[in-house]
Amino acid sequence: MKLKGIIGAFILTMFLGTNLKAQDTTAVSECSKQKSLYFTYLKQNQYADAAFFWKKALTVCDSALIDPKFYVNGRVIYTKLIAAADTNNQVRINELNDTLIMIYERRMLIVNDPVWTADYASKLMTDGSTDYVKLDKLFSECIHVLKENGKHSYIKQYFKHLIINKFNRAPADKKEEIRTMIVEEYIVLCGYLDAMVEKAKAANDETETKRIEGTQTFIDQYFLKVATDCAVLVGVFDKKLNNLPTDSAAKMKQIKNYLALMDLKECQSSEVYGKYVDSLIILDPSADAYYFGYNYAIGNSNTSKALKYLDKAIELEGDGPNKDKYLYALASSQYKAGSYKAAFNTAQRIGSGEYKGEALMICANAIAATANGCGASTYERKANYWLANDYVRKAIAAGKKDVSSDKFLSSAPTSTDIFNEGVSMGSSHYCTCWGESTTVR
Repeated sequence: MKLKGIIGAFILTMFLGTNLKAQDTTAVSECSKQKSLYFTYLKQNQYADAAFFWKKALTVCDSALIDPKFYVNGRVIYTKLIAAADTNNQVRINELNDTLIMIYERRMLIVNDPVWTADYASKLMTDGSTDYVKLDKLFSECIHVLKENGKHSYIKQYFKHLIINKFNRAPADKKEEIRTMIVEEYIVLCGYLDAMVEKAKAANDETETKRIEGTQTFIDQYFLKVATDCAVLVGVFDKKLNNLPTDSAAKMKQIKNYLALMDLKECQSSEVYGKYVDSLIILDPSADAYYFGYNYAIGNSNTSKALKYLDKAIELEGDGPNKDKYLYALASSQYKAGSYKAAFNTAQRIGSGEYKGEALMICANAIAATANGCGASTYERKANYWLANDYVRKAIAAGKKDVSSDKFLSSAPTSTDIFNEGVSMGSSHYCTCWGESTTVR
């Protein structure tokens, strides 16, 4: 009897085991069937049918049989359905959106993918989500992981979140703390965008370059909603002065970033700006350090010191990329100081490029400003205005806008002056003060 019981139990166990295996095989087979069906319809762009079988697969498949790709395909299906949905049927759109959010959440449980996380956070921002805690968490898990390897749109959505959801909604006693954080984030994000632009340019992708630059413009505009005036930045950076990085390279980069931001809000005359300039010159007496020094000096109406700083910046820059920028600043300062000859000579050293038109205009203005003291007769003094006008036209050809091509001609010799001088129209006149010839007209 005992032996029979043992044999009976063994047979029952074998039966149940075989039955369970059969059930497992059936379940796996059904899962494969539903996955095959949804994928077939997906490839044919029949998204409604694909969604039907995708959901069935989600129901019948064991979690071990669902991989990350399954959710990627699910996102494609439901994104397409949302795009094609009747905009008047909000109930249907909400249902589709709920499924899409579930897809994002489920995939995040099985794989850590910062791009997927960034996509999810961006979607929630686009949808106007009010789950600010979730948005904070999602962005914190992807933005500074991806850095310049993410999409520029992630940075755009993240910075929008910082301003709209964090700063604007912050209680009064937290505003300054969050403002400081946003200023620091702005600097870091600009660095990511700079790196993205470099990559796009290296790939000769002009369209992507413009898009990234568009994102930079966007976050610049949003940044100004926080850094509303110079006082805001100066207040933040004054506190930061004693907490700069100890590493020289990192410290130097941070100082330059802060100075550039203060330039943006025209804080050059502030004491804090001057402190950062002094720190930078001690740390790195480079051309751009002295240029920041020039900004501080000129902001405080110390022209002589400003010119010395610029001379040093130009000397250290040599033929570097900022040569024309520094020369233009020097020529402008010399002109404002009444050193017209010096301004003319400096402006003449500027090559082709974005500053050329403005430089040629400085030459024109310098000639006109000294016309009445340059020449042995009234006719000769007036003739300088022809030469000034020559430079105006050169400036326009080089890109200068908002200036008349006939500027200064009303001060040049009249037809009566020309007749009385005994010269003919179209002849050449030599301007002794400038060592150049112009045309009688």
